[in-house]
Amino acid sequence: MSELKRHVGQKVALATAVFCAALTLPAFGLFVWLCRERGLADTWVPSALASVAFLGACTVVLYVMSRPQPPLPEVAVVEHRDR
Repeated sequence: MSELKRHVGQKVALATAVFCAALTLPAFGLFVWLCRERGLADTWVPSALASVAFLGACTVVLYVMSRPQPPLPEVAVVEHRDR
């Protein structure tokens, strides 16, 4: 396993990403069902598809935010006395 650890905020983001991914599946099922029952002309169908897209985008963004970051390299502090 990697040496990098997740902070509390990153753990919360990961849990929320998993929750959004879990919500995406029933939303997609609802979209398919509405598409078959009512057709593409009904206003509920694009709304369901927009919900699927939104939840999918939230899943991706939250997962990327939850990834552990490597520590910053040690940088020598240089004083600028010319200014």
